[in-house]
Amino acid sequence: MSNEVIQYDITSLTQVQQRFIHLYLTGQYKNNQLAQLLDIHENTIYSWLKREDVKGIISEFQKAEHEQVENNLKSMRMKAMARMGDLMDSPIDGVALQACKDVLDRTGHKAKQEVKVEKTVKTFEMQINELADKFIDISDFEVMDGE
Repeated sequence: MSNEVIQYDITSLTQVQQRFIHLYLTGQYKNNQLAQLLDIHENTIYSWLKREDVKGIISEFQKAEHEQVENNLKSMRMKAMARMGDLMDSPIDGVALQACKDVLDRTGHKAKQEVKVEKTVKTFEMQINELADKFIDISDFEVMDGE
């Protein structure tokens, strides 16, 4: 098996299929809504979604979008760090404290949140013996010697 990457060309699809892919990728529509918008049967949508070329084109667009979002987020890191620094210097103690906590949490220094619970589990026999000890006074009984 080769690791050959197949490139798909959206222009090889019909105009309706191209429009379907663009609408589908918005994530705003269910398949039945897409079928109504495109004036096609809903089963056609399901058939298209099974086609290798359609799946490939959708995958390529999603990958490109993911890379663009990731790059945009990376470009905002410096701005976010500067803003976090400003918040740490806030005159409002609660805001400054939360900013400090967030910085520590995100850099691997999150405070441990442990709750230690100690519990003794009593068997049914132990519980019966405790009840018996509470309600039965053994001094009320006579002890007989080997008779």
